[in-house]
Amino acid sequence: MSALEERLRSLGTADTALFPPGATIVPDPDATLGEADISTDATLAAGPAASEEELRSLPRLSVDLRGSLAPAPGPAAPSDLEVRDLLGEGGMGRVLLARQHSLARDVAVKTSKDGAPPSARGALLREGRITGQLEHPAIVPVHAIGLDAEGRPALVMKRIEGSSWDELLDDPAHPGWEDWPGTPEDRLPGHLAILEQVCQALHFAHSRGILHRDVKPENVLIGIFGDVYLADWGVACALGDADERLCGTPVYMAPEMVTPGPVDERTDVFLLGAVLHEILTGRPRHDRETALQALMAARLAEPATYDDEVPTELARIANRACHRDPAERFESARAFRDALRSYVEHSDSLELAREATNRFEAGQALLRQELDADGRRQLDAHLAAARFGLEQALAQWPQNALAVATLGELERVEEAQRERALAFERVARDNDPRVAARARALALSCIAVLGVVLGVVTVGLPQAEVTHTHMLIIPSGMLVTMLLGAFAFRKQLGVTAFNRRATLCVLLMMVVMTVRRVAMYASGDMEIVDVFGGDSFLIGGIFAAMGITLLRWVGILAVLSILGGVGVYLVPDHALDIFGVVMSTNMVLAAVLGWKTR
Repeated sequence: MSALEERLRSLGTADTALFPPGATIVPDPDATLGEADISTDATLAAGPAASEEELRSLPRLSVDLRGSLAPAPGPAAPSDLEVRDLLGEGGMGRVLLARQHSLARDVAVKTSKDGAPPSARGALLREGRITGQLEHPAIVPVHAIGLDAEGRPALVMKRIEGSSWDELLDDPAHPGWEDWPGTPEDRLPGHLAILEQVCQALHFAHSRGILHRDVKPENVLIGIFGDVYLADWGVACALGDADERLCGTPVYMAPEMVTPGPVDERTDVFLLGAVLHEILTGRPRHDRETALQALMAARLAEPATYDDEVPTELARIANRACHRDPAERFESARAFRDALRSYVEHSDSLELAREATNRFEAGQALLRQELDADGRRQLDAHLAAARFGLEQALAQWPQNALAVATLGELERVEEAQRERALAFERVARDNDPRVAARARALALSCIAVLGVVLGVVTVGLPQAEVTHTHMLIIPSGMLVTMLLGAFAFRKQLGVTAFNRRATLCVLLMMVVMTVRRVAMYASGDMEIVDVFGGDSFLIGGIFAAMGITLLRWVGILAVLSILGGVGVYLVPDHALDIFGVVMSTNMVLAAVLGWKTR
């Protein structure tokens, strides 16, 4: 049997699996403690059940328990407090509605049940003295403490007209929500406002040296006029109390309440965090089927994982308050309250940051895909909306941690996008025929002049006088001239990839034509028709490729070159004239179109 199970069984529970995990474990005050020691300076020391002497010293309360609750024989004595109804009851005590005739008001009377052990009387007396010392607007006032007609301790308290907080948690449309912010669809603002009031009550109690140790929605009463009361101080203890008995509600308990260990203000802070967890999720922090399982979960106090619907800041507050290590929690109930107030004050900023973060994450999801034009537009829209929302959130609250973190990630993504856009821009500029078009047009003009000169020479030259050497020297000279021109204009022609490719295509054309003629010269098979016809088709093919990949107007040159080749073969006697005219025309036309499209 585990130590936790032994501790549960020591409470007198036959089966730990049947002990309700949401019920309060109340230790027997007679089990380990000695004499009572209630000080008068508003600081309470741990104490046992009340002694007979203490009970006898209490004033007698004039309570009439007759009627449907406790009919008794004999005539009724005049009583100031007349019980009218039963408000609630637990295992050992009950709360009655009574009419206080002397002040003409209704009050609540808390007393032990018939057959309750003597320890229950001491616990009730102790609770009354604790609560009586804590005069605070959010703590139920105790009007009197004394003995009823049966000699049992009874607490006369303010009658709270309203509901317990757990009823409001279960029913977003409960009438008790009338004076609280929020809507039935979103009761979070109201819950946070109630929790702030509970924090105020706890901070006051801590300032008086008292811990509650059983903070939960069931122990918070909500009045019909928006008043909040932290009730049920039955397991409260003093700061520095060495009492290590198991007490509290398993589904909310802090680790040091289970192990056991020293408790202080941060123990109640854990309980506040557990209540916040229930507000956010609708389930207790250690929601388990049995008390033993709940206690095991409380001992581990693992951080909770929240759904995306839960505000990130509130999730962070809840997990910090419920940290396993007390040193990592909020140092006080006031610090916890301040964190809640900060969230409420900046909730608009946080909501903006959350929505902007969602847009940013949607953009990141698109970044992982292959995007078409529509996808790029969606990406830009998400990133732009995210930046706008984050900037608005930070304008409202510069310390918004979520907005700061998301904006940092967004800026990194935007920088990557800018670098990507610049890379695309460089590629586009590198392949834009309009860039450095003037340098290209000047080069074409020089080639055109050369072409006109060669055309004049070849047209005036008798075809019969053209030797193999002439046919070899002319293209070689043109190649050398073009190489020198390309070298001279290398900076202008090399400024873009487009110009480099165009220049290389022209030079390649001249190199191939020259190599072809050298090969024909070396073989001795250098017929003029084959030389000029083949060169025309070769030039036409390269121009066609350039027209497809670089500039469409180069296709016109390709057509002229091919037609020239056809003409050479159809009219072989004028092959030289046809070739010269076509090549010169191509060069002049290239220069003209080059300047025109600049």
